[in-house]
Amino acid sequence: MEIPTGRIVWFDYLTSEPPKAQAFFKALFGWSTHTVAIPTGPYTLIVNGGQPIGGYRAPIPGTPSYRYSEPYSRWLPHLQIANGHESAVKAKNHGAKMLQEPAPFADIGKLAIAVDPNGQPFAMRQPAKVESDPGWAGPPNSFCWAELYTSNTTSSVSFYKTLGGFTEAKNPLPDGGTYHLLERDGLPRAGVRTPMQGIQPGWFAWVRVPDVAATAAKAQQLDATIVMPAANGMALLVDPYGCALGLAQQ
Repeated sequence: MEIPTGRIVWFDYLTSEPPKAQAFFKALFGWSTHTVAIPTGPYTLIVNGGQPIGGYRAPIPGTPSYRYSEPYSRWLPHLQIANGHESAVKAKNHGAKMLQEPAPFADIGKLAIAVDPNGQPFAMRQPAKVESDPGWAGPPNSFCWAELYTSNTTSSVSFYKTLGGFTEAKNPLPDGGTYHLLERDGLPRAGVRTPMQGIQPGWFAWVRVPDVAATAAKAQQLDATIVMPAANGMALLVDPYGCALGLAQQ
């Protein structure tokens, strides 16, 4: 079976403060952890309802920081591709810088890490086996969307369309800007827009929750900063470590 491409299938949370970050997300979403051994050292999985959905990793040299002092944090989305080496060559040919060439990673397959032409890090993941495509469906407190904030939407959209085989749909935003919807196989896969005030450029994750307002209030109690208060089933915040996070109603 052919590997389905053009979808974000995983998020790593890069952080210089693993215990503090893990405590924050456990308090907010109930996420637990499970550490496995990989050739480069221990890798801590993000576990939701017994299922791994992401991982915690140390900062990767070459990835930009949201702030110029500790603590450091950044989301690293995994874009599923069919062939790691071919995609790495394509990424480089279209302006990306490779931080890690394709290499075996745990038992998931091959993983490469790059910085796109506008300086935003992402991973390319060639799975060891083909799995079903659930889209963004999932239980409460799981990832439900991927969003890229960039000052150069045209260049970013062009790059990811080339690499991931996405098509693009444009939708007007209330602030007069444009929301670029990346689609693949008839389904929305990610969004691209210019940064909102208070949010740094880069990829970040959205999480579905049973009650957006209650979760946003809890996040604020845990020292997160609310950027977009709960409204219309959504809220946007910056966690205590400088990383953006979206909340969406289950």
